[in-house]
Amino acid sequence: MSEWSENKKWNPFNSYKLLSQVYRWDLIKEGKELPQPATISVDPINVCNFNCSHCNANELLRNKSSMMSKKTLFKIANTLASWKGSPEWNEVGVGSICIGGGGESLLNPHVGSFINKCVELGIEVGIVTNGSMIDKFIPELAKCSWVGVSIDAGTKETFKEQKGIDLFDRVITNIKSLVDYSKEHNTKLVNSGVSYKYLLNKFNIGEIYKAAKIAKSIGCKNLHIRPVGIPWEKEGSDFDKELCNFSREDIKEFEEQVRQARKLEDENFGVYGVTHKFTSGLRPKHTFKTCHAVFMNGVFMPGKDENCIDFGLCCDRRYDDGLLLVENGQPKDVVSVWGNKKHWDIFKKLKISECPRCTFSPHNSIFEEVIQKDKMTYKFI
Repeated sequence: MSEWSENKKWNPFNSYKLLSQVYRWDLIKEGKELPQPATISVDPINVCNFNCSHCNANELLRNKSSMMSKKTLFKIANTLASWKGSPEWNEVGVGSICIGGGGESLLNPHVGSFINKCVELGIEVGIVTNGSMIDKFIPELAKCSWVGVSIDAGTKETFKEQKGIDLFDRVITNIKSLVDYSKEHNTKLVNSGVSYKYLLNKFNIGEIYKAAKIAKSIGCKNLHIRPVGIPWEKEGSDFDKELCNFSREDIKEFEEQVRQARKLEDENFGVYGVTHKFTSGLRPKHTFKTCHAVFMNGVFMPGKDENCIDFGLCCDRRYDDGLLLVENGQPKDVVSVWGNKKHWDIFKKLKISECPRCTFSPHNSIFEEVIQKDKMTYKFI
C-alpha cells in the first residue's frame, strides 16, 4: 500500500524534497567549508505535563528538566538569522526551525515571543506540541508554517491510556480554535495547516479511521501517521517489545484503517501513512553507511541553566555525549565550531548500528545514492 495517494505525492512528508538541497550536498561531498544547516531544531524546555506511555524522552525528562530563558531564545534567533556559511553558498541565515523538544514546547512561556522574533527575522517556524496549551499562543502559532499536534488516538479513552491524562476534548477544541483563527485572519498557517499527528503503536492501530474523521471535521490539513520510534537508549527493552513489535495482523489492520481513512480525502485533507523510513514490518531501517545528515541540521537544547545551551547533531539522540558539538555554551559558539575538526570527528566516529531509529534515514540514502554515486544523473533535467 502506498504511503499516500498518488494525487498527494507532493506533500511535506515526502523525503525527496531533500533533492532541493543538492547544492548544499555538493559542498558537503567535496569536503569544502560547510554551508549553514538547512534547518535547526530548538527545544525550549525539557518539562512535560503529559505522561505518554510511548514517550521517547522519559530519561531526558527525569534527568534534564530545564528551560531556556527569553534572552537565550532570542540569541538563538539572532544567531540563526545572521549565520553565514560557505562563501560558495549564497544564502545568509538558517531559513527554518522546528520547535519541539524532550518536553512540551509551549510550557515555556517565552515561546510565543520566540516565534514572533523568528518570523520578524525571516525564519520560517514549525512546531510540535501536545496541544494542551495552544489556546495560550493562538496568534503566534498562526504565524507558523505548520503546527503538528501529537494526539495518537481517535477516542477519549485511548487518548487517556496513551497520554496518562484526560485532556482529549481540550486538545481537539484548541486545534479547532487555531484553525478557525488562521482562516479568519488568513495567516501563513492556512497553507500547510495543522497536522493531527498519530504515532502508531500496537494499542492504537484500530482508531486511525476515527482519528481521520475527527481531524477532517476540525479543519486539520492532514492526518500524519508514523510508527512509534524506539528511543536510542531503549532498544531491546520492554518499551521496544510492548509498543513497537508489530505482528502481521497488526500490519493488516493498519493498512485497512488507512484505506478507510483515505476515503475521507479531498483537496483540503489528506492521510499520510509515512512508512518509507521503516521496513515492511514497521521497524526502523538504515539503507545507508554513514550519516551526512549531521552536516544539515542540529538541535539547540537547554544547558545546565536557562542562560546556556547544549547543541547536538541528532534529534533522535538528544544529549548523547557522542553527538554533542557544544555543551553549556552560547548560540554563537555553534557557528564557530560548525564544520571544524570536532564536527568531522563526530561524523567519523558515529556508528549507525547504535541508531535504533533514524528520522534522516532517507536523507542519508539520497546523499549516498544520488549525490555521491550520481545514480540519477542529477545535473541533467
